Amino acid sequence: MLKRIIKASLKRFGVIVFKRSSRAYLPEEESYRVVAELISQPDPIVVDGGAHLGDMVEKFGACLPQAEFHCFEPDPELGEILSQKYSGNPRVNVVQAALGERPGKARFNINASRPTNSLLDAADDLQSDLMRLCDPMKQVEVAVTTIDEYSQKNAIKRVDLIKLDLQGYDYLALQGARSTLVNVKIVLVEILFAKIYQGGGTFLGILDLMRECGFELHTLCGLQYGEKSKLLWADAIFIKRT
Repeated sequence: MLKRIIKASLKRFGVIVFKRSSRAYLPEEESYRVVAELISQPDPIVVDGGAHLGDMVEKFGACLPQAEFHCFEPDPELGEILSQKYSGNPRVNVVQAALGERPGKARFNINASRPTNSLLDAADDLQSDLMRLCDPMKQVEVAVTTIDEYSQKNAIKRVDLIKLDLQGYDYLALQGARSTLVNVKIVLVEILFAKIYQGGGTFLGILDLMRECGFELHTLCGLQYGEKSKLLWADAIFIKRT
C-alpha cells in the first residue's frame, strides 16, 4: 500500500517509477552501463561526439577505467572547460571541433540550454518548452572534422565505440565515419523520432545506415516524450552483426 501511495504521489509531479528488474524501461543513465557490458574489452578506444562536460568520460570511464577517449566539443566555452578538466589525463584527448560528413567550417548555434546546441537550426513548430530551450543566444564559427579524417590524421588504428549526441547532426557524422565503422563494435547514438531540428537525421535514416554498415539495433534507452505522449527522442545502441 505504501509503495502505491509513493508512486501515485510521484506521478503527480511527472515522475514514473520502474523497477530495474522489470525490464520495462531503461533510463538514459543506463546506456553507459549497457555499452560497457557489451564491449567485452578492458581498454576500448572511444570517440565521444558532443562531449559537453565529459559525462561519457566520467560514467563510462567509471565502468572501464582503462578506456581511451577522443572527445569532440564545438562549443568554445565547453571545449575549454573540458581541455582544462582533462589536461593531466593521458587517456582523454579533447578536440574543439564538431563532427560532420566533411571537413570545413560551419555556423554553430549556442542555445539558451547548452545541451541543445547544434549545427542545425531548431524546427519552427516545436512545442513551447523545447522552443525556449532551443532559443539561439549567439552563433559562432567552428571547425568541422570527420571521424574518418581524424582517425587517419592521428594514426588511430582502431575505434571500438562511437558515441554521438549531436542534436540532429548524428546521421551526417555517421556518414563521415564510414571507413571507421568497418571495425567499430558498438555505436551509441541519439535518435530523433520528431522534427526537432531543421534538416536533422531521422531514426529510419540512421537505422538504414547502421544496417548498411553491418550493425543491428540492440536496445533503446531514455525514451523522452512530449505533448500528448508523443515520442521525441532516445538513445539507441547498435552492435556489429557477427
